[in-house]
Amino acid sequence: MKELCLTITLPSLQVRIPEDKLDIQHLEKFVFQLVKTIGRHVLTEILQFLDNKLQEERPRGKLSNCGKRNKYLLTLLGDITYHKHLYRDKEGKYRFLLDEALGLKPNQRMSTHYQKITGLFSFLAGSYRNAQRFLGYCYGDSVSFECIRRQVQLHGRRIQQQEEHTFDQNLEEALKPTTFISNKSTGEPLYLEVDGTMIHLQKQKKKKAELKLAIIHRGKEKRYLTGKSQAKKLKDKLAYAGLGPADEFMAKVSLLAEEKYQVYDHNLILVGGDGATWIKEGARDYFPNCIYQLCPFHLKRKLTQSLSYNRKTKLQMSSLLQEGRIPEALLFLEEEKRQYPQKKKELNELITYLINNQEGINAVDRLKEEGLPVDTMGAIEGNIDKILANRFKKRGMSWSPSGALNLAKIGQLIINEDWDDFFPSEEEITLKQIEPKEEYHFPKEDKYDRHYSLPVLVGPHQDRDWVKQLRKLISIY
Repeated sequence: MKELCLTITLPSLQVRIPEDKLDIQHLEKFVFQLVKTIGRHVLTEILQFLDNKLQEERPRGKLSNCGKRNKYLLTLLGDITYHKHLYRDKEGKYRFLLDEALGLKPNQRMSTHYQKITGLFSFLAGSYRNAQRFLGYCYGDSVSFECIRRQVQLHGRRIQQQEEHTFDQNLEEALKPTTFISNKSTGEPLYLEVDGTMIHLQKQKKKKAELKLAIIHRGKEKRYLTGKSQAKKLKDKLAYAGLGPADEFMAKVSLLAEEKYQVYDHNLILVGGDGATWIKEGARDYFPNCIYQLCPFHLKRKLTQSLSYNRKTKLQMSSLLQEGRIPEALLFLEEEKRQYPQKKKELNELITYLINNQEGINAVDRLKEEGLPVDTMGAIEGNIDKILANRFKKRGMSWSPSGALNLAKIGQLIINEDWDDFFPSEEEITLKQIEPKEEYHFPKEDKYDRHYSLPVLVGPHQDRDWVKQLRKLISIY
């Protein structure tokens, strides 16, 4: 069955609309539901036609027909139910030829397009209940939010399985012994920004867990190629989310970066973080010779939290750090401790924070002074909000570790614009409108249009049994 050509003729429909319902809102909804009803009918007929055609064309002697089975499928047009033939091969394995031809997986109850929509709404709508509500707005009806949640968990596990398989392959490739030394180093800088956010857990010994996010990009570029707007976006951005040990997370990020960006061919790798120890240690372990940059947003927030009691002191500290005079800034804080002993705890935390991250303060500015073509960093916080915080940290939300990670993986594909690629590719279908064939009518003089009579029915033998039986036959006709 190389190519299937179908001509579908829809019957004429008579529509009655109450006069008091004659408004655009009612008409639009009515026509939408009508189109869905017709679409379900057409889709069911096509599926039955395909199943019958596959039955006729199946290899004889290899598959035995075991009868028909009912199939339920949720589509964008609504629920449909149709019949499909079950076959058994010589090895005793049962098969549905229609499912194989359509690419339906065993026990699949939802079409591919509907799965895409549910995953998209589950991440962007803010909750599974909102996803259910949005589906109802768009398509007139929806499955339950629990059904949507189960579908998301299924896809999230599949994404993780694919990732683990890819990581294993990349790790095997990286561990292969080789004497080849790459000379294709590039002067283009590569940026890695890492951060995490705490989410509430349910039914766990630990009440919270850190959902981690890494974004890798090649700097910034103009968001709009035409016009005078100076807005910029990250160039060739890739996001990766995880909810596991920090060392394992950074190891997977390094494999991902090497696969897509050939990270070890770059002379300049900048790693941005908020000062967390696991980010700096992971950068040193898995990105040798990288340059660490302390996120300016987190540095500014730390100054605000520790020096909120005196605005003038905060401005002086910001000026000293901006100029790179870190030793003077530390002495300044020691003096502040003597003047404000009640703030000793907060000032000691700020001093420790600056000492532990002094290598990363203004790292990008120092590189710019050396003439290197580097961009400013600090995009991770906005991505944390857009990808994780807005979906996982609303009031009253709590998660199981697997439930949070599965949804985060779907969000990761959506942000990376890989959500459509996660599903099988689709070929474009061409619809061609054709003129209906002219109906053929017999000429009036045709023999079938003439009137015939049986004289025996009105003759003298009407009381005979054979005449009575003949009359019954004619009345049946």
